[in-house]
Amino acid sequence: MAQTVVKNGSETIRWDLSDLFASPADPALEATLAKALDFARSFETRYRGTLGSLEPHAFAGMMAELELAEETAIKPEVYAYLLHSQNTQDPGAGRLLARVREAAAERGAHGVFIALELAQISDEQAAVLFANPESARYRHHVEEARKFRPHQLSEPEERVLTDFSPVGSGAWVRLFEELCAGIRMDLDGRDLGLEEALTALRDSDRSVRRRASAAVTGALTRDVRTRAYIFNTILQEKSIDDRLRHFPSWISSRNLANETSDAAVQALVEAVTARYDVCVRYYRVKRRLLGGEELHEWDRYAPVAGSERNLTWDEARELVLGSYQRFSPKVGKLIEEFFAHGWIDAPVVPNKAGGAYCMQVSPRHHPYVMLNFTGKFRDALVMAHELGHGLHDQLASKQNYFDYQPPLTLAETASVFGEAMTFDRIMAEERDPKIRLGLLCNQVEDAFATVFRQVAFNRFEDACHTARRAEGELSVDQLNELFQAKLQPMFGDGLTLTEEHKVWWSYVGHFLHTPGYVYAYAFGNLLALAVYHRYLERGQAFVDDYLEFLAAGGSTRPDELVKKIGMDITDPAFWDAGLNILDGMVGEVERLASTIA
Repeated sequence: MAQTVVKNGSETIRWDLSDLFASPADPALEATLAKALDFARSFETRYRGTLGSLEPHAFAGMMAELELAEETAIKPEVYAYLLHSQNTQDPGAGRLLARVREAAAERGAHGVFIALELAQISDEQAAVLFANPESARYRHHVEEARKFRPHQLSEPEERVLTDFSPVGSGAWVRLFEELCAGIRMDLDGRDLGLEEALTALRDSDRSVRRRASAAVTGALTRDVRTRAYIFNTILQEKSIDDRLRHFPSWISSRNLANETSDAAVQALVEAVTARYDVCVRYYRVKRRLLGGEELHEWDRYAPVAGSERNLTWDEARELVLGSYQRFSPKVGKLIEEFFAHGWIDAPVVPNKAGGAYCMQVSPRHHPYVMLNFTGKFRDALVMAHELGHGLHDQLASKQNYFDYQPPLTLAETASVFGEAMTFDRIMAEERDPKIRLGLLCNQVEDAFATVFRQVAFNRFEDACHTARRAEGELSVDQLNELFQAKLQPMFGDGLTLTEEHKVWWSYVGHFLHTPGYVYAYAFGNLLALAVYHRYLERGQAFVDDYLEFLAAGGSTRPDELVKKIGMDITDPAFWDAGLNILDGMVGEVERLASTIA
């Protein structure tokens, strides 16, 4: 069946990747890979065995040399990934992606010693380096490397793992992504991909949502055993890696990389799960708004009266760009560059990867934003979200390459902030209480998806990793039951997940490509809500502090950085404050619903 293409003005909004390479056949691609390998070999010859004893000036020179080389070497990998995202079924793009990953592994084998030797820098040597302005520029990177000292293997062992990495988890994740991108289903005579079918779950017609839900379940079920096998393989690989590196739990390595502690993450999880009642209250109200029938998974995102609104690309662009410009002219100029220079890929097209993301490159090269713009109102908020990531990247460009990217715990701050800012502009311009209620319901549901749902996902991951290590390979039925058991509590008696929902774990890529990642959404969302609330309290006086916060990138520990804007994430009550903001949003939904009724 022919795919239905909806015209909304986004059809021509595609990436201009020529500032990376001219084409997959560009000779500069192979030349860059060859140059990067030559550099890695030379760097190893010159510096292996010396990093722990270099005097400050030499150390700073070594790091600056490495920094520049890494910025150049990353470009073929970014280019291949972006091409593959545009068409996951293109054999040429797939081959190029495999080629650059294999080249990265070959190059990486010569750099294994770097992290090992940085981690072994003594306290005395570190003090000497940090006292010198030149070498102190890399203090944060060195300190983070030293944290991993207890979890390192020997250099020969690390080299073997690097050599095998192209056929490790990354290869399985690629297969998983290609399988998901190739999922097709028939819905009311239309041939749809997974992304489009999931969008139909927001249709105002319950029968359409019901059929879409059933179609998704049917499509996911057809090849679920293969995706379950991939997931099991990655679970076991993680188990082996954690055992060899002496991590105390399946999530400890992720927490260390996120610059937080197991205890802090557990406090976040416990705070969120203890407030599932906020989510339950909301769905009780929504059930009344939708007519009183029992709600199921196909009703989670059902629009209430007034929330449906279609937007053209130009309308969404004006809404989002205007919101950023009102916040700060400087910010508005940075956001406008994404639209002006081909840094966004927007339309829904066959075989394009689903979802949305912002791809960082380096401090000297702009990021790229991928969207799947269907013309729904929510797409404008997704646009604002991803451009928030882009803003964060642009502001952090003054940092060195190693401190450029924020840890996952901070990575959602700018995106959620931008989304909230755009939403508040909409609400400020809307007077109809029914429309306000509908829009607020949309925003509450999106917040729930990134706080309660992601923590429920974390509970599912925790159960899977724990069970895989104790019981061996998990069957599809086991995975299905674990998923349902961890997701249903957030809805309580407000919404009932049916048997059909159990298989829906099997398209969530985060479980595979970044185990343990999902709680960072809740962390980032609650942090961003608190930061945005501080902005509403202080107004324009807060803008410069906020931009400085983003400009720090990943150069400062999250707890230290947040203190600079007057908050303390180590305080257990901090998470309660963010959750109270969600509670207040639900309270407003309840108030508006009662006045309309």
